[in-house]
Amino acid sequence: MSDRFFRATEKVKIIIKMRPWSPKRSKKQEDGSGRCYLMELPTELLLEIVSHLTVLPEAALALTCKRMFAISGEILFSKSLRFARDFAPLFHHYRNGHNFVTPRWSFLNLLENSRWKLCSKCLKLHPRAAFSPKELRRKADQRTCNVGELAGIVDLCPCKKLTFRDKLDLVDHVRARQITLQALKSEFGNAVDERYCWHTCTEQYGPTELKTSLFPELDHNNQLVICTEYQLTTEPGQVGKEDFMTPRFGCAHRSVDLWLSSVYQTTICRLFDSFCSSCKRISVCSACDTTLKCPRKQPFHIEKSNKATYSFWTERNLGGTSSTPDSAWGNQRIHPAEPSISVENCNELCPWTVREHPALSFTPSLGEEIIDPAMGNSPINQLYSSLRNL
Repeated sequence: MSDRFFRATEKVKIIIKMRPWSPKRSKKQEDGSGRCYLMELPTELLLEIVSHLTVLPEAALALTCKRMFAISGEILFSKSLRFARDFAPLFHHYRNGHNFVTPRWSFLNLLENSRWKLCSKCLKLHPRAAFSPKELRRKADQRTCNVGELAGIVDLCPCKKLTFRDKLDLVDHVRARQITLQALKSEFGNAVDERYCWHTCTEQYGPTELKTSLFPELDHNNQLVICTEYQLTTEPGQVGKEDFMTPRFGCAHRSVDLWLSSVYQTTICRLFDSFCSSCKRISVCSACDTTLKCPRKQPFHIEKSNKATYSFWTERNLGGTSSTPDSAWGNQRIHPAEPSISVENCNELCPWTVREHPALSFTPSLGEEIIDPAMGNSPINQLYSSLRNL
């Protein structure tokens, strides 16, 4: 179907839907006061007017009344009015300014009123009561809600961006599931699977495809831990190369592609991280203690498409379940990045640094290998469960 024919079809659908909306004048309008001439136009003319508007004016017009919402409400689902799927542009992870020049932020500025105010750290509208009187006098790009200095956003995947309030909702969700699991276990025993895939999505970056799955859980210290499993499919030997790199971050500080490339270098060592300080430094982010695990020594190869698939995961601690944010949460935020990360101090945190593993000065023994070779072809879920029990 051609684009022109598709737009014509959509117009017909809207006109049919809008037939009950006959332009009627109220008594107040007949007196000449408060009269809206725009709403007296037939739907066909309103559609023609809307077709000449850009995203922001059309979105604002859609929120003026029920009739305009019925005509233009779909624009509110536009990608440009949502968080960017890749929250921090590669090589700009230490800058906050790019979040204040997006169409989404401009639209939220238009929606500010006496009841709703913008938070520069959550990048969302909050009720007025969520701000102190001092903060209410600040400009939108300087205002902070009552969560305080640790307010901000954690980027989990292209679809999921968490504010601190979103994190508390996720904690409640995981707790409710744990209660349900206990009831199911009492009925069905250990046959109930404890692992919970909260969300999964797939994003295409040129020749590279990245599938992401999120597994939240509360550990024995009552900390919210997110295990993020990845399947990165690209051409063999191209992980971390410029034309094949994705702008995704494994945590708030490290590019997932180059982090994976660095961790793959540690396979020549074949030691546990606890035995090799270089492996541990490469595998664990020094800023937030997020760990990247890559169990297979070689990628899966898809014969027909001549592609290589790398399976790996990260473990991120999003902090405790208290209603007050802690440092573990603060370290995981990708916004705001400053002042903890800047262009001056990102030598250790730099997401595009590929770390070279030093040559070994001795021959490693088989008893100290990271993974038994017999497990080399096991599915990632089995490998993950096995390593968790070590």
